[in-house]
Amino acid sequence: MSAGGVVVLPMTAVLAAGAVVVLTAAAAAALTVWAVNQAAEAALRALGRVGQELENEAERQSRAEIAAMRWPHIAAEVVEVNARIRMLAARASRTGVVVAVPAPLSLDGCTEQEAVQWTARARVLLSAANDALATARSATERERLTAALPATVSALPDTAEALSRLQATLRNRPAAPSPTPTRSPGRGPDVDAIVRTLDEDANENDRFEVLEAAAKARTGGSAFTRQLQMKVAEVNGRAGRRRLAAQLAGVLEEPVVVRTPPPAPWTGTAAKLRAVVAGDADLTPELLEEGAGAARWAEGVVRANFVREAVSQCLADQGYTVDGSSDLHLTRTDWQGEHSAEVWIDENNVVHGRVVRDHDVDGDEAVMRDRDRCDDFNADLAELAHRLDAEVVIDHGHVPQRRAATAPETHVQQLRAREAR
Repeated sequence: MSAGGVVVLPMTAVLAAGAVVVLTAAAAAALTVWAVNQAAEAALRALGRVGQELENEAERQSRAEIAAMRWPHIAAEVVEVNARIRMLAARASRTGVVVAVPAPLSLDGCTEQEAVQWTARARVLLSAANDALATARSATERERLTAALPATVSALPDTAEALSRLQATLRNRPAAPSPTPTRSPGRGPDVDAIVRTLDEDANENDRFEVLEAAAKARTGGSAFTRQLQMKVAEVNGRAGRRRLAAQLAGVLEEPVVVRTPPPAPWTGTAAKLRAVVAGDADLTPELLEEGAGAARWAEGVVRANFVREAVSQCLADQGYTVDGSSDLHLTRTDWQGEHSAEVWIDENNVVHGRVVRDHDVDGDEAVMRDRDRCDDFNADLAELAHRLDAEVVIDHGHVPQRRAATAPETHVQQLRAREAR
């Protein structure tokens, strides 16, 4: 008879096994959230705050050969560019300057080639928009700098020209991060070279702090030059944290996540992250841990949605009529209303299924139909597992029961419970 479970592999492995060309909405959301979680966990590892559970998960993902797959790397690029777009939009809104900010990309319906091409175009557009924003504010920025500089610096006849040149250095710096300036024998690093290492996503306050330090270093000697280097390093760290906050905030705004109220620890996390993106707060280690926890919860939500969609599509392809958005109710015309099947997904994303009898019928023919339909369902579960490149466990001793209000524990659940002990 038939009852069993399909143990689905990590989402990225499923994508690779299915040779996905165009992402569905559920797959796109799952892949996007996965990519952000990798960034968040890398940041936590840098803080030394990643637990053994996360290390074990990273090892499992490594065994799934994620590094050999293209989609995860493409998704990571898209997630980063979308975060930069969000940051630039926040800067433009805050300053009141209208610039052509590119629209973020949703991976829903994208091919690999489309995503790669969009990423390349978006990076160019981001650089152009950054330049436009800096140019529009250059005069105001110089006035503010002149007022803030010590009189010994602002009174110099070439200060205005020097400030303009420093602004031009920022506008003309390469999009990719410049290498750390090296010290020449007998002299300190060049001020312009240090300024060129400023993160492209630094906001207006960041720029002001760096330009102010650069103007002082221009005439103040090696001590001021070292202060400039430290200031650029500090500002670049802030910009990087804002970028990560933008990625985490984007995860919590995925449509399927928004439809699911977050548990109590993360009810206000999205608002805190948006404040970081806006430049009103910093991504502290505590907020990073909170945001990473919220992102892991969101990954569970979108992954369950992805698995449910993938399973529903496979079952529909096998000839079942699939009803339900959480637990799935399956019928077939050739079962003539006598049997149906129940499929549900547990908290570990194990897909469980069983044949149930909807009408009591006695006799040897009914017993034979029970056996035949369970055998058919067994075969369909095995095909489902093959399509998802997953493990399948079949309980051949299951006998169809009348439909119950709650699904009984299946054989695979019992196995998983024993493994957990």
